[in-house]
Amino acid sequence: MLTVLDRLTADDVRAVHRLVDRATAADGVGPMSEHVLLHLPGGGDDGVRHVLARGHDGALVGYAHLDVTDRVAGSSGELVVDPEARGRGYGRALAQALVEGSPDGRLRLWAHGDAGPAAALAQALGFARGRVLRQMRRSLADPLPPPALSDGVAVRTFVPGQDEDAWLAVNARAFADHPEQGRWTRTELDLRLAEDWFDPGGFFLAEESGRLVGFHWTKVHGHGGAHAHEPVGEVYVVGVDPSAQGRGLGPALTLVGLHSLRDRGLAEVLLYVDESNAPAVRTYERLGFTTALTDVCYARA
Repeated sequence: MLTVLDRLTADDVRAVHRLVDRATAADGVGPMSEHVLLHLPGGGDDGVRHVLARGHDGALVGYAHLDVTDRVAGSSGELVVDPEARGRGYGRALAQALVEGSPDGRLRLWAHGDAGPAAALAQALGFARGRVLRQMRRSLADPLPPPALSDGVAVRTFVPGQDEDAWLAVNARAFADHPEQGRWTRTELDLRLAEDWFDPGGFFLAEESGRLVGFHWTKVHGHGGAHAHEPVGEVYVVGVDPSAQGRGLGPALTLVGLHSLRDRGLAEVLLYVDESNAPAVRTYERLGFTTALTDVCYARA
C-alpha cells in the first residue's frame, strides 16, 4: 500500500532513517542523498512530497522522496526499498508514484551506486541515463604537497553568525551553472550548520584585501548507525569566486583541507564531482584521487 504525504511525522522520519540504514548496510552505499535526509522533516510548502510503501503488516518497506521546486530542470526523486522486500514490485510502484506526482511529468531519478537493478527499472519506465556524479577517494597516508597560495591571499576558518551571507554570495557566483549547489539559500546553509558533523574549524575561507574569494568546507562522517565505519574525511565543497579563478586557488584550498583532515588523524578522504566537469576531475586526479563509485541521474522528459 502506498501513501503520499505532504509532511512526515517524527515517527515516520525515524522509520525512514532505519530503512535507509538497513539498505546502506546491505548495499554498501547509501540510497539517499544528504539533501533528501536533511529535508525529511519538511514538506508541503517546501515543495517536497513523501511516498511511503507499507507491507501487509503495516511495516515500512519503501520510501520515495519527490522535490518539485526546480521548474527549470524539472522534479527530482530518490527512493529506497527494504532489502527484505525487494523483488515484489515496490520499487516500480514508488517510481511510478514519483512520475505521477511531478506537476509536468518530467522527473530526474537518482540512483546511488549505479546498480544494475536501478538501471533496469529506469529503462523499463522510459528513463534515459543522464548526469553522472563520481565519488572519488584517496588515502591520506600518501604524500601531500604543501598548498601554494598566491601572495595577498590569507586563509582563516568560518565564523558562525558572521560569514553566512558573504559565503552564500560567493557560493552562488562560483556555482552559477551548477544545478543544485548554486541555488543554496540561507535555509539550506543553516540546515547544514545545525548538523552534528558541522565543525567551523574545518570550514576554510580564503580572503584577499578583506574580500572572500574562495572556500573549502570539509566534513567528517561515518560514525554510528547500522553502517558504522572508521571516520572518513570529505572534501564537502570547494569554490572559488570567478574573479579569482585561474590562479590555482582551488587546488591550494583543496590541499589546505586535506592537510587539516590528515592532521585530525583521518586515514582516507572522499569527494563528489560531476563526471562532465573534466577540469575538476583532472585536478582531483592530479591530487591522487581515483573514482570509487558513481551515482547516476536518470531523466524522463
